[in-house]
Amino acid sequence: MTWNDLYPKERQPMMGDIAGYIGGFKPVWLDLLAYFETAYKCNPKMTHSSCGMKPGWNVKFQKGSANFGTWYPRPDSFDVMFVWSYTLDPEMMMLLPVLTPQMAGHIEEAGDFMKNGRWIMFCADNEEVAEDYKRMCAVKKMPIIKP
Repeated sequence: MTWNDLYPKERQPMMGDIAGYIGGFKPVWLDLLAYFETAYKCNPKMTHSSCGMKPGWNVKFQKGSANFGTWYPRPDSFDVMFVWSYTLDPEMMMLLPVLTPQMAGHIEEAGDFMKNGRWIMFCADNEEVAEDYKRMCAVKKMPIIKP
């Protein structure tokens, strides 16, 4: 059963429901939740999307004007859509040597996002990708507190 079938628009899931659905990567999910709550003092916001690409309930993190991405649950992992302004391209490119080859490739191939920036979608399926994601977020906004 798909995520959207389990939790249609009329049935908002709890954070624990998401953690259960993503199964084996629950520790990565919980680590990232704690990271954003501590490092940026921002709480997850649950939203529902009718987008054909990733329909259903998702989780967003935002602090002021900095949007840290949208998380889409899937069995045994979750996808993250991450968008950055073209003005941040130089800093994002400077990260490439410290990122995993997989994430560096995503950034190099990032598509245009409504003429305002670039975007990638990646699967957060291991701790290395989660660490890369934290580094990318720090380009957008430095953490308030380093956990």
